[in-house]
Amino acid sequence: MVLNIRVRAATYLTIAVVALAVAHAGCITNSPDLSSPPHPPILPTVQLQQNASEVAPAEILGMARIIVSTGPDALQRSKQRHIGDIENIEDVAIIHYSGDEMLLTLWTTSYQNEALASSETEKMVTGIHRFGGDWASTLKEITVNGKTVYQIEPDGMPQYFWSDGRWMFYFIAHNIPPDKIPTVIRAIPE
Repeated sequence: MVLNIRVRAATYLTIAVVALAVAHAGCITNSPDLSSPPHPPILPTVQLQQNASEVAPAEILGMARIIVSTGPDALQRSKQRHIGDIENIEDVAIIHYSGDEMLLTLWTTSYQNEALASSETEKMVTGIHRFGGDWASTLKEITVNGKTVYQIEPDGMPQYFWSDGRWMFYFIAHNIPPDKIPTVIRAIPE
């Protein structure tokens, strides 16, 4: 059972990294050439200043926080499969929450200010529209606690992202019941 969850977690993490990369691009100008290798990783040109994992709750839905990657490593993991540029960030973290047969993968990204976080979130929306397919066709806006949250379901996998202050949050609800999604969103940031 635990091995099965870990295998699914690894698979979902790979899907999530690709999803984040595409969505986070925001500046995709044409369809990607999937026959060519991914862009080489680009190390950050600015010093990352804060541990983005600190804003993630210690627990969500009874699932404990497991920090997968932070700082330059998390940024490099995202950029390895990224089509466009990831710009203006201060820090990024990749976090898992698992337990009770549930798995959630969360990215927390900090920006210098609220305007940048909001702008980069809107770039993701634009990038998803440009990418097309079931990314664009499933994109919708929902409101939770007054926050505008974007939802997509590529390949039937529910994903959510939004900005809150100088932060952008993105999560994949691998097998989280739909009625629990508002609870997850309300829990982030801590």
